[in-house]
Amino acid sequence: MASTMLLDTHIHLWPTSACNASSHTWMAPPDPQTPHPLATRHGISDYNAATSSSPTQPSAFIYVETDRALPTPSPPIESSAAAFSIRRALEKWAAEPLEELRFLRRIIEGKPQGEGDGFQAGDGDKMAGIVAFAPLHLTPRMFDIYLLLAKEVAGPETWSRVVGFRYLLQGMRDQREFSKFVWEESWLSNLVGLGKVGTGPGNRGWTFDVGVDMRSGGVWQLEKAAEMVERVRKIEAADVGNGGRGSVRFVLNHLCKPDLTLTDPASDPEAQRWCAAISRLARQPDTYMKLSGAFSEFGTTTPSPVEVIAERLRWWVRHVFGVFGPEQIMFGSDWPVCNVNGPKGDASGDAKGKTKGVESWGVWVEVVEKLMDELEVDALGRERVWWGTGCEVYGVETN
Repeated sequence: MASTMLLDTHIHLWPTSACNASSHTWMAPPDPQTPHPLATRHGISDYNAATSSSPTQPSAFIYVETDRALPTPSPPIESSAAAFSIRRALEKWAAEPLEELRFLRRIIEGKPQGEGDGFQAGDGDKMAGIVAFAPLHLTPRMFDIYLLLAKEVAGPETWSRVVGFRYLLQGMRDQREFSKFVWEESWLSNLVGLGKVGTGPGNRGWTFDVGVDMRSGGVWQLEKAAEMVERVRKIEAADVGNGGRGSVRFVLNHLCKPDLTLTDPASDPEAQRWCAAISRLARQPDTYMKLSGAFSEFGTTTPSPVEVIAERLRWWVRHVFGVFGPEQIMFGSDWPVCNVNGPKGDASGDAKGKTKGVESWGVWVEVVEKLMDELEVDALGRERVWWGTGCEVYGVETN
């Protein structure tokens, strides 16, 4: 690997106290007798162990929110209520996402509550940025109150690391519900507001990480996401010069989760729709793609070795490079999720919360390098993928 730097733009962390279905509903195991493979501590110390076996070490990483549990889709209060009443309702409704911010604050301020937090003082220096949870579907008034609350909970040092937000859309399986959700005036208004100059770090706007899923949710999710981005761009274009607005930067997670179980995607109609949607998204300004999350989309078994994985990915990744170009592509590992279906094992962990299957992080680095070799990406392009694009988009520095 020619680059001496690597920014991992997509990792997740959680302490032992959050390894349950009350904090993360997705941790509920399908079989009560078998714990969820990710329901063990995953801290920075575990991440460092996971990357230590690779000849390439990450210089820094971007933390991405972990879809903490919410009791209801929206807080049980009207937007017209008094601000203090809304704040109180949000504190209760968003208790888990706010607890996530408290955990991140302990990391940044170097104050672990114990071994269950999985880090030591100073480990937070590696966290270059945070993509936090944000309920963009709430009315702008409620959303602004939530941001003020989140900022207070995080504290100034941790809030300065917040570079963007995410609200997962991939779990929505009904097209009408999905369309209504992302075309609501509040959702679009809040997205446009993220791009406002001066709202984010370094006097920039915020980013929004887009989580949609072709394989499990349907290729229509990508198509709806493309429509959403186009609508936002039209609103922004009409609002130029009004209120100092800029352009919110959209970051597409995990190649939009293509169906990697397909053995001949070139002849598959759904894969062709994926290509068309990806091309459509790539045509929009300030829109970027993460090379991440692929191991989860091979079905029950990820192939091995590296050469075989790269071969199965080549058709999809070639299209991504063809329409985005390396200047709009960034590396991400999706650790520790990459271990669950990774070619080197899973992340079931042991009784002490130590992660197994740690080599999957290094395998993904090798796969990305192999793909860039085959696609003949030049040295400058590789620098963009490994760290340059991520640093630029998220407004962070690494060395």
